Amino acid sequence: MSFIVKALKLDRFEPDRIVTSNIVTPFTLAILRGLACLYALVVIISVWATSDTAAGYFVFFTNLTYFGLTSYLVCSTLWSFGYLRQPESDRAQWLKSGSPWWGYTHWLLYATIITFHVVVPIVFWTLLAKNLPTGFGAWQNASVHAVDGVFAIFELIFNRHFLQPIHSFVVAGVMVLYMFLTFIYHKTSGNWVYPFLDWSQGPIAAAYYIGIAIGLFIIYFVLLVLHKYRNKWLAGRCAKVNRGYLESIEHNESHDEEKA
Repeated sequence: MSFIVKALKLDRFEPDRIVTSNIVTPFTLAILRGLACLYALVVIISVWATSDTAAGYFVFFTNLTYFGLTSYLVCSTLWSFGYLRQPESDRAQWLKSGSPWWGYTHWLLYATIITFHVVVPIVFWTLLAKNLPTGFGAWQNASVHAVDGVFAIFELIFNRHFLQPIHSFVVAGVMVLYMFLTFIYHKTSGNWVYPFLDWSQGPIAAAYYIGIAIGLFIIYFVLLVLHKYRNKWLAGRCAKVNRGYLESIEHNESHDEEKA
């Protein structure tokens, strides 16, 4: 396990980044996340309720990634309110209590959802947005193919996470596993989940596969740079809204002083 931690640089994880923001107080962040979490839960329950079968639900990348997004929002919201319940002097220690793998998996989950919920709206609205549903179905469709992107942008703006280059391979690995799932589904049902995955298209299918793979990495590293400079530009604001109680802020400030 220690090899995995070092290989993926998970030992660089700072738990207080889960529950704090560069812009707003932990309490405001908890409220905003709670609202987003509530909306996501309503959406996912409605989609489950109107799906024909469980297999029919989980075969779609949109649904799987929305499940991941909802899981992230639920965990983040619970973590945020749990953090706020602790006395300020105990908060840092509370975040470190329990297995560190809770934090490690949360960090990796974040890397996937922030990337996939940029990819999903782009792919859907450029390749798949045909014969769109109306009424209740239109709301569901917009929620999982557009509002999910809004939630990703919300997290990008308000959280304090940072991304690691090595984690791009974790994100790509999840995508590869999904590709295998689509191949199994095609083999068993004779249908492709998405038309652009159909090998019978010839070279155009290969172009889709390669293009999405390249786009995935480009989006990830663009997000990595945005996270890096967001944290740098908002460091002063971050210290004010979090009252200087965060160990990661204190560590960064002392490290900067040593470099100076």
